[in-house]
Amino acid sequence: MKMMKNIQQVLRSLMLLARRGRERLKRSLVVDGGGLLVLLWATPGQPPSGQVVNCTVAAAGPWCSGVPVEEVQQEFCQRLDPSASPCPAPDPEELCAFTEIYGPLHFLLSLQNSEVNLDRCKVRSHTEGFLHKLSLTNAGVKIHLKLELEGETYQRIFSGKAERLALKDQTVIMDVTSSIMQSALLRCLLSSYRPPMSVGAGPWCQRGHPVLGGGLPLLIPPEAMERGLYGELNLLLVTVLTPCVLQYPNLATRVTRMQVLLYSPSNLPLLGPSAFLQQLPACLALEGLTCTPTHSTTSDPLCSDTVYSIDRAQCQETEPEWIPAVDQTLSLFLFLQHSDPFHSQLSDFMASEELLELHLEDVLRYNREAVTAALNTLLQSTLKDQQQRDKAQEKMCSALGVMLRSICCVVSSSTNMEFRAACLDRMMVQDTYELSASLHESLQRVTAGCVVPSRRCYWGQADTLTGSRPSKNYASGNEI
Repeated sequence: MKMMKNIQQVLRSLMLLARRGRERLKRSLVVDGGGLLVLLWATPGQPPSGQVVNCTVAAAGPWCSGVPVEEVQQEFCQRLDPSASPCPAPDPEELCAFTEIYGPLHFLLSLQNSEVNLDRCKVRSHTEGFLHKLSLTNAGVKIHLKLELEGETYQRIFSGKAERLALKDQTVIMDVTSSIMQSALLRCLLSSYRPPMSVGAGPWCQRGHPVLGGGLPLLIPPEAMERGLYGELNLLLVTVLTPCVLQYPNLATRVTRMQVLLYSPSNLPLLGPSAFLQQLPACLALEGLTCTPTHSTTSDPLCSDTVYSIDRAQCQETEPEWIPAVDQTLSLFLFLQHSDPFHSQLSDFMASEELLELHLEDVLRYNREAVTAALNTLLQSTLKDQQQRDKAQEKMCSALGVMLRSICCVVSSSTNMEFRAACLDRMMVQDTYELSASLHESLQRVTAGCVVPSRRCYWGQADTLTGSRPSKNYASGNEI
């Protein structure tokens, strides 16, 4: 969609100038609070164009208070796609609800594109997916999406629980509660056990915990340098495993999905599939894991060609039947960072990012061995606790099997009829066969529902090791 590329350009200008504005005002490089609005609506166009898609991007709040709007408009108009053009701002009533929450606008830019065949579902999925990815690493800003297409209105707010992550040259505020679906599934799973009061449901950690890998310097290919891409280029790796089940040490887990998200130096998600990332699973040295690409679906706007399902059939043979496995998602964030001492104007930063995106595949292939080695090191470190957990599960299941057989043997072999009757009555069963099944279920419920005694996830203590610090909490986003 042509409009999606233009939205990316507008947001790139806004992000770059917001950072420069904070530097100019001598503020923190990351400011919490404020909102970003993306409004899309369609109007009839002149034949043969079909329809005109109008877009307004507005921003308010402390995070963008230093943005010089005139500079953005001038730079954007120079880089505007030939098929797009500026358009009048929407009705002030459309922006009224947004300004009531975040105050006066610091940024407002409107443009339009002619679309011959407007696919409402595709427009929604592409825009929603892009803004969702943007919100994952810009959680200090609430992102509002409003679509008015073909007589239907759709609204969504992207926000979550924010956590600061200190990278080499910038601080990223990540959304650590993005996997709401997985968390909800696990809560239902735990509630089905109904553990006794002595065990209790325990606190539930609904956060992901970023693990920061080391920075990787990237070499710029000669072809890209000939086109004008100079300076220092780095790749920073971050992994997040969700949902977090470390408070439930006896629950079996399995990583069934991996997604790779790539971000530009302005902290924007990069558009389009990457051939390098599609071939990435073949380069990962993860024992017992086989990755296959999954296809994008409109029901999951975050999905792309860089989402992989993980086949762990070999490992599942040893998984105990009585410990229900919780499916986990491993998210791999790749942050590109670029600096050039000769850059001072917005046009310089914009041009360098466009060149980097144009030659991104060349850069990744040129540094294939180094990138693959860094990914394998970080993934193995992230899954190290998972492997230790699997070993502990094997020991526990072996012990539970011995306990079950021993208890059943004692009851069935006892000649004391009163003792046997009391055991069967206590377990509310009719015979020793039902006793075995009931004990099996009880052991499963008690062990799976066991929690560590601490009130907060003990992985939270590792946040300081990765450079992240607790930040302000925001309400979860939902559909209106």
